[in-house]
Amino acid sequence: MFKLILKRTMITIIAIVCLLIIAYFLFTSFYPSFGGSISIERQLTYQHSKQFDNGKFNNTKPVPKDLSFKETLNVAYAFFTTKVPNARPKEDLKVTKIDTSNLANYSGKTRLVWFGHSSFLLQIEGKTILLDPMFGKVAAPHPLLGGNRFNTEFPIAIAALPQIDAVIFSHDHYDHLDYETIVKIKDKVGHY
Repeated sequence: MFKLILKRTMITIIAIVCLLIIAYFLFTSFYPSFGGSISIERQLTYQHSKQFDNGKFNNTKPVPKDLSFKETLNVAYAFFTTKVPNARPKEDLKVTKIDTSNLANYSGKTRLVWFGHSSFLLQIEGKTILLDPMFGKVAAPHPLLGGNRFNTEFPIAIAALPQIDAVIFSHDHYDHLDYETIVKIKDKVGHY
C-alpha cells in the first residue's frame, strides 16, 4: 500500500514539474512581450552587415551567453528572494503635470519631461523624441512577474502624447522597452 501511494505521489510530482516546464516554454515562446521571429526581410538586411559572418550575426564585444534552464531558475530564485534595502520608495513618486498644449509644437529651449522609470520625452530643435518608453503598470514581461512602477500618474495622459519624431531605446530590458507601451504609441511614432 505504501509503495503504491509513493509511486502515485512521484508520478504526480513529475507530471506537475513537466507541466510547469511546458508552460514556461510556451509562455516564453508565444507571449508577445518576449518578441518574435525575425522577418526574412530583416534577416537579409543583417546579412549585409560587417558583423554578419558564417551565417550569423556576431557582436563586436562579448555578451552574456544564453542561460541554461537551471541557470535561469537560479537567477529567478535570486531575483525573487534577495531583499535589497530601500529598493522601492515608501510612497508613489510624484511627476510634474504638464499641459498637453504645451507639448504639441513646442519650440522653446531643449527640455526633458520625466514619465517615471527611465522614460523621458526630449524636445529639442523642433523635434520630439521619446526615450525608453515604459508606461505599463509593471516593468516585467507579464504583470504577475514584477512589482508596480514607482509612479502611477504621468505628466500627461499617454493618449494625449503629441506626434513623436523618434523613439530611442537604450537597451531591451522591460523597464526600458515595454511591449504594451509600443502598441499604444505606435501610430504616433515616426521612427524607432
